Amino acid sequence: MIRPRRSAKPRGASGARQRLTDRFAGYLHHHRQSCSDSLIRLAASPIQSLMTVMVIAIALALPAALHTLVNNLGMLAGDIDIEARMSLFLRQDAGDDDVRLLLESLESRSDLTEVTFIDSDQALADFRRSSGLDDLLVLLDGNPLPATILVRPNRELGNQPDSLEKLAGELAEHPLVDDISADTTWLRKLQAAVAMGREFAMILGAALALGVLLIIGNTIRLAIENRRDEITVVKLVGGTDSYVRRPFLYTGFWFGFSGALAAWLLVWLGIALLADSALQLAALYESRFQLQGPGLDTFLVLVSAGSILGLGGAWLAVRQHANAIEPE
Repeated sequence: MIRPRRSAKPRGASGARQRLTDRFAGYLHHHRQSCSDSLIRLAASPIQSLMTVMVIAIALALPAALHTLVNNLGMLAGDIDIEARMSLFLRQDAGDDDVRLLLESLESRSDLTEVTFIDSDQALADFRRSSGLDDLLVLLDGNPLPATILVRPNRELGNQPDSLEKLAGELAEHPLVDDISADTTWLRKLQAAVAMGREFAMILGAALALGVLLIIGNTIRLAIENRRDEITVVKLVGGTDSYVRRPFLYTGFWFGFSGALAAWLLVWLGIALLADSALQLAALYESRFQLQGPGLDTFLVLVSAGSILGLGGAWLAVRQHANAIEPE
């Protein structure tokens, strides 16, 4: 009697699992081999590889450096002691008691950090000392200058032009205030410059990213042409397009990754060279501000962008050139 082959199905399933495991192991092995071989090939021609990496590094470093400087400019604006001040010019007929109540009201406000009263006599003395017009001032019958209150908004409010103008309008409504001076033009100009710098950095980054893509693509194209015979042989023995593509993708990745690291070092070198000049400039404004290098977020963005551009440029070159190579 013939017994049923119950073990045939398990052996078939086990064999299928084994074949799948072998294929996956071979896939990982080829990835490791392609990764290491691409590094070895780059090291075999160090001058050419270094030149390509430095070109990529300069292209990536320019927008990164501009972005870092713009961020430093934004921090510098909040650190330098040039917060917006307002001058409240009081009415000539303001009484001492009314002025005292107004000062107490201003000092109790949480949005003001400093309140300074300058009476009309002190204002005239300060004007005489700064202008040098003593001969003309003695011809005046009286003191034309009003008493003035200088107020300084807190740091958070001082960096917002719209809030400053709203505060100025509120203070100008007080019956003792004849006029008010609040210059927020410099702050608007600074914020506009920072915003424009950020936008320009993004535009420059996009343009140079395209340049990096073309540089890596052209480099991989030359590598494909140099290995045309090897690619032909691989395809003759049954190598797939993905098998042929893999080493070139790793080459593009290493170019982009290395260029990003070199760009990071270039930005830090530039910050180090400008550090002393920045300290001297900050000292003119009684500040201890120091230039800050690119942060961890900038590093991650730079490395990710370089790696993606490397892979993208290599993939475009391989798709156009390597896939077109067919054995005759």
